[in-house]
Formats: sequence, structure tokens, C-alpha cells
Amino acid sequence: LEITKKAGLKYLYHYGKTFKSWGHFELYEGEFPNGYDGMKMCVEKAKEQGVNIGLHTLSNFINTNDPYVTPIPDKRLAKVGSSVITADLDKDQKEIFIESPDFFNQYKNNSLRTVQIGNELIRYGKVSEKAPWKLVDCQRGAFKTNIATHKKNDKISKLLDHGYKVFLSNTDLTIELSKNIAELYNKTGM
Repeated sequence: LEITKKAGLKYLYHYGKTFKSWGHFELYEGEFPNGYDGMKMCVEKAKEQGVNIGLHTLSNFINTNDPYVTPIPDKRLAKVGSSVITADLDKDQKEIFIESPDFFNQYKNNSLRTVQIGNELIRYGKVSEKAPWKLVDCQRGAFKTNIATHKKNDKISKLLDHGYKVFLSNTDLTIELSKNIAELYNKTGM
């Protein structure tokens, strides 16, 4: 606060590990052991000295450890596109046969290479180069989701991700994320 005032500034941006994860935007206990109440105390102390506190958020970025992802992935995580699996899938299989490689074989801006089948997230290494199309080098139960069996013709969707190794939200979930951020700001006075 002293440096902020000395610089003639009126706003201080909290830098560092602020959140446990993006999505629910729960405060990181190492910085704020008293949660929202602790942040509110910081904001009030700063306001007494003529300084406003703010935070940087990436509003529709969701970390892989957020409750929107694990242990049960939210159905509103953004999808690039979908296909269906062309064979039953047991819990041990590391290859997944798919009807179409579209969406799955795009490797640019595809940092996490993650698909969703039901409540399971699966990371894959690549898509076969010719039919029969399949995802290979699969890591089942990615991000601590539960490995499950899946039936032929079950929908498989490629999740939209970003180079920060985060997932993105669809419109409905983005609205909910906005409300999560608003709740943080409203309760703390930031």
C-alpha cells in the first residue's frame, strides 16, 4: 500500500496465487486463510488509505482442478465438436474407435487433447492417420474423473481448451462464471 500511494496510484492489483482454481474462484488459502472475510479486510484496510484493490481473472478459463472439471465434468464445458464411438469401450482400453476424426485431429490450439464421454474425461496422444479412425495413447480418467465403460454410438466430444492448459465454458456456463466473479467482488468490496 505504501508503494502504491508513493507512486501516486489509487489501484492495487493483487498479484500472485489468488485462487485455488479459475471457475469457482475460491480464494487460495495460502494467501487468504480467512477466505472472503480475509480479502474483505484487505480491501477495507486499503480503502482507509485511499487505495482500491483489484484482481486479474480470466473469466471463462477453467483450471483442470476446478469442480467444473473434476471429479464430474460439467456438461457446459465448451465443445469444439463431437462424433460417436464405434465400438464398446471397457475400462482398460487405451484406444478409442471413433466415427469421424474431424475436430479431434486438429492439433493447433489443442493443448490438453481432451475428450468427454459421459462423465469421463480422456486425454489422447493423436488420431490415427487413416480409417478405422481411433484416438491412440489415451489416458483414461483424466483430471481425476472416473474411468467408466461406454457403449458403441455413445457421443464423444472434443473439449475446447487454451494454451494456458485450461478449458473454456459454453455460454450458459460463462454466465455462471460471471456470477461467481461478481459474488467475490460483491462480498469483498473489491
